[in-house]
Amino acid sequence: MNGSCLGRGNEDPGRPIRFTGREIAGVEDLREAVPGADLAVTQLSAAPCRGALAHAIHGDLTLTLGRITGDLRLRGVMAAGAAALVVVLEQTPDPGEGRPTEWGHDVQAGDLLILPDGGEREARQHGLTAYAALTAPLERLRDRAGAFDGLADDRPWSACARLRPQLALGLHVELKARLELLAWEGSLLTPQAQAALRDGVVDGFLTALADGVRREPRRQGWINSARILRQVEDHLDQRPGRAVAIPELCQALSLSRRTLNRAFEEGLGVGPRTYLRLRALSAARKALVAGREAGASVTQVALEHGFWELGRFSVTYRAMFGESPSQTLRGR
Repeated sequence: MNGSCLGRGNEDPGRPIRFTGREIAGVEDLREAVPGADLAVTQLSAAPCRGALAHAIHGDLTLTLGRITGDLRLRGVMAAGAAALVVVLEQTPDPGEGRPTEWGHDVQAGDLLILPDGGEREARQHGLTAYAALTAPLERLRDRAGAFDGLADDRPWSACARLRPQLALGLHVELKARLELLAWEGSLLTPQAQAALRDGVVDGFLTALADGVRREPRRQGWINSARILRQVEDHLDQRPGRAVAIPELCQALSLSRRTLNRAFEEGLGVGPRTYLRLRALSAARKALVAGREAGASVTQVALEHGFWELGRFSVTYRAMFGESPSQTLRGR
């Protein structure tokens, strides 16, 4: 197939694909898990957040290969202005922690996540996760998807969903191999070879989607604990910079304390009070990284995120991230 098969796009089939990548050294590096994403990431334990991202960008179509370790809560828009298909390539959870989840449902290697334009990821990840992602404007994907059974109408693209294609066991291995070739060797290939490899990867995603839609016509909705976590975070996002107590959350969301505790234990493996502290720690780390060029101080960042005992903040921060707040601020 040639590049013209991708439908109405702003790319020139003869133009080389652009390649970018980065190492992941902390939660602040995961905001753009794919180009254009806006994810809020909270580190849930002292397991270090590490990994790498590689992107192959051709006009408004992007292919991403990611590999991440850590115990993390991720939530946010995956691809503003574009639809996204994500295949879980590898999943090795930490022992004794249960399965990682997406929208409250367990996730394993071979799963396919569908996110329409503006669709939100909402995940708990721990251990090792490797994924491949395709992002492009919905009309471009639908142009090409018309050749696949079941993808011509609106239903497959209408809402966030997790599918388990029967053929994904072998397909996700093939996708990974092609994407690795494109990511690491693609700049050495001719534009025509790049386009052929790109089209093969795109067709792999669409084949998995068509198979998953055929096998799972009924999609799973939010489970209750995931819905409660989302409501809590929405409440917190509306009150940035202000400490929120557990009784306030219960009252605002009309929940009993027992129900709130159960939702957090089921969804994230920690209680709500612990999560609020971890969320503030991860936000403080992002602020310290952002403040390197702005002349921020550790004291200023700590106080802005509700840590009044600076000595305890420093000890807790080092235990979580493996370095002191001042080292983060200096850009160690």
